[in-house]
Formats: sequence, C-alpha cells, structure tokens
Amino acid sequence: MPEVTRPISVALPAHGVALAESHHAADFRMAVRSDPFHKLIYVLRGRVVFRDRHASRETIAGPGTLLAIERGTAHELRDESPATLLLLCLAPRFVQDDPARRALWRLVAQRHSARLPAGGVFAGRFENLWRRALLEQTAARPGAVVALHALAAQILVAVARQSDAAPPADPAAQRVAAVAHELADTFYDEWTLDRAAARAGLSRRRFSELYRAHAGDTFVNTLTRLRLDHAAQLLRAGANSVAGVAFSCGYGDLSHFYRVFRRRFGRPPGQWSKT
Repeated sequence: MPEVTRPISVALPAHGVALAESHHAADFRMAVRSDPFHKLIYVLRGRVVFRDRHASRETIAGPGTLLAIERGTAHELRDESPATLLLLCLAPRFVQDDPARRALWRLVAQRHSARLPAGGVFAGRFENLWRRALLEQTAARPGAVVALHALAAQILVAVARQSDAAPPADPAAQRVAAVAHELADTFYDEWTLDRAAARAGLSRRRFSELYRAHAGDTFVNTLTRLRLDHAAQLLRAGANSVAGVAFSCGYGDLSHFYRVFRRRFGRPPGQWSKT
C-alpha cells in the first residue's frame, strides 16, 4: 500500500461496515476532523499521539493500542514515528439498530483507548479478526456481508472484554498470561499441559511455575475448574443431557466426566441436574 501524507477517505458501503489501512509517510499531517461514523483505530506499527478535542485529552499510542472514536468527535493524530493504522468504521445504524451491539459499543467507547498487550492473546485476536474481516470485504463469496457484520461484532466483544491490567514485565510471564486468558475462553478445546506450554514457548516445568505464579493454582486444576463450573451451570439450566454437557465442556470420556464431577460436587451430574 502506498504511503499517505494526509488521512485516507473512507466511504461506508450501504451495509455499514468498512475496513481500511492507513500507511503514513514521514511527513504525514492531519488537520482536526470529525467523521459521520464510529471507528476503531488500531496502531499496527509506529507511534502516534491522539488528541480528542472534545475532552481535551491526549493519548500516546504505540503498537498494540486501539482507539475508539465516536462519530462527530473532533480529533487529530500526530505521528511521533511513521505509523501503519488499521481502521474499522461502523455506520451509526449498524451500532444502534441492534441492542446488543449498542451496549457493546457503549462499553468500548467509554474506555476511549485500550492497550492490548503486544504479542498477547488480545492483540493477536484483534489482528486475526481484522484479517478475516478484510478477506470477507474483498472476496466475492456467498454471505460475505453477514460474515463481515459478525466479525465486526466479534471485534467489539474482544475489545469490551479486554482487561485494563498492565501485562507482566517479563516476556515469558506475558506469554503465560496470554495462555491463561485464552484458556478462560476456550477451556472446552483439547487443552493439555503440553499444548499450553508449547503455546507459551516454554518447557512444561517453566510454564507450570509461571502459571501457578500468575493464577495461584496449577494449569490442570484451573482447566478442570473452568470445565466443571460450566458443566454445573448447564446442568442447572436443565436444557442439556449429561452426555451433551460433558461434550460441551470438553470431556470426550463420559465416565471420566462422571468421576471428576462427583469428586468436585459430591454427587453425580444426573443428581445435580435435579437440584
């Protein structure tokens, strides 16, 4: 993509979602502007200073920073070093026409800016969702608009759930924290200690040490707790069979599920669902 010296122009399509990239030259300049749409700006490379004229607030944004800008907000960007920005632009009706999306955007906009840990699970998730959304925007495939809307909503969910806690200073501890966050969302997958250690790029022993320091418990205990807590909720709701609950929580062996559930709750899952 060619470098630009001024902000790119974004024209929203009729369906109300657009992705764009802005690759800045060294002499990039931006006058104060406001847009008729909401937008998320993700700093992929470089460093910018974002100024919100309404709030008289400045945010220094390096790689992994995501800025949420509401429509009509007078703002400006100034490069501290030439930057590459990823943009997700949303028509007001895309946000307002669905109560769930409206609530998500409110959460995102209230945060103003979110620092996604560089190389962490949230930064990686955002970047992957953006890539997938760009594919749907550019490829003429059946259901592309539906997929694009779903991916835009997933991006809002990922940002709304992002923790404001500062990542650990140690790179290995950062990777372990990222795995812990990923586990919380995907405990039903085929997780093992070996897989988790490999995700963090560490030996089993080192990963286990750092995981216990981060979570206050072992990886296996955390995985079991997440799965069984979810199983108990599903059983209490009464809409799933015991076999269906075991499957949904990541247990392929039904007899093993019965054993660990009874050990945790003091009764088999069939009795728990009747309480």
